[in-house]
Amino acid sequence: MAITTKRIIAYQILDSRGYPTIEARLTMSDGHEVTTSIPSGTSIGKYEALELRDGNPSYYGGFGVKHAIEIINSHIAPKLVGVSPLMQREVDNWLNASDTSSNKSKIGANTMLAVSQLFTKAGAHASNVPVFYYINKLYEQYFKEFITIERIPTPIFNIINGGKHANNTLQFQEFQIIPSSSMKFEAALQMGSEVFHELKEVLLYRNANISVGEEGGFAPNLSTNVDALELLRETIGRRGLKLGVDVFLGLDIASMEFYKDGKFTISDKPQPLNLEQYMEFVLGIMKNYNFLCLEDPLPDDGFEQWAKFYEKLPQEVYLVGDDLLATNKARMKRAIKEKSCSTILIKPNQTGTVTEVLEVIQLARQNNINYIVSHRSGETNDDFIADLGVAVQADFTKFGAPSRGERVAKYNRLLRLVYEDLKGR
Repeated sequence: MAITTKRIIAYQILDSRGYPTIEARLTMSDGHEVTTSIPSGTSIGKYEALELRDGNPSYYGGFGVKHAIEIINSHIAPKLVGVSPLMQREVDNWLNASDTSSNKSKIGANTMLAVSQLFTKAGAHASNVPVFYYINKLYEQYFKEFITIERIPTPIFNIINGGKHANNTLQFQEFQIIPSSSMKFEAALQMGSEVFHELKEVLLYRNANISVGEEGGFAPNLSTNVDALELLRETIGRRGLKLGVDVFLGLDIASMEFYKDGKFTISDKPQPLNLEQYMEFVLGIMKNYNFLCLEDPLPDDGFEQWAKFYEKLPQEVYLVGDDLLATNKARMKRAIKEKSCSTILIKPNQTGTVTEVLEVIQLARQNNINYIVSHRSGETNDDFIADLGVAVQADFTKFGAPSRGERVAKYNRLLRLVYEDLKGR
């Protein structure tokens, strides 16, 4: 007998920042249950699909998700009883048709994604395959393109937090280390962990703050952003690693947080910088350090500015659009047309359904755009995005520092894939 949906129930849990979010459970006709939970961002781009929050200041400061849960339990769940969990595309399309707004503000991207991810996990169970394999087959079914699963994506470790992710003096949001893609995942994860702990020793030696930010990286008070890069270079050297060979640096600049009235205000310079001065500064640090990834260096409306900057970057550097693109097909098409960046950051909760995520990835693949599967600052212990990254063979995954349970859950899922489902690959 074919497996169908017997029951869906949603409820409120807390994310890694202590704010409410949605967790949901789907029970199938064979008695098996799957559970999923939805992350949320701190630095939220204005072009993201909106998450539904209650807005009641007397309840969790307005961050409650009771209304979203009510929509699932009272309006969505009853209509999906008896539906096959293999109907991913049909369910996702129905969810989208149920929200007539332009940014999913009626139902909420968080509400949609909870149901969509439940069906993906349930579909994997009904097909008796791991989640990553099921997503991979969904992609093949949708687009008639086969993605060979050959590797675990290279991890990007955010080990120094700044900007809105930390209470410190750094304007740039993420200071990253990226192991060489020639490394197997186990070795890359080992390197990330060892450099992370070595950085702690360096900070202690320098009497710097070793508190951590929202994504698990250290949040030291430093005079300038370049000081953080110097700390990373020193730490990497102390591990006996060669920068630019064994490991590379990355930055999520998140420039919208310090850009105002046409000026960029950073602690590295005594006066605010205009666009040309700022681009010259960023290009300068690109030359002085071995960078592989650069995310959101410019404002999120400046497609032409991005294109101009992209032309000046070394070819080997991945120019990553997050706030610029917001996992949005329309914005992605414009970036492709204007040659604004080389890479898109994939965040499922920016768009709302698994089907839409796969459509964005297919658009990227069609146009030779690289893609990185990413977490959010407000995470849960759900490891769905680890499977997603493997399923679509992302260039990189970005889950934060190799610390804190909500980050480590994703890294540990990838380790299990190495040792179990992928049989050593």
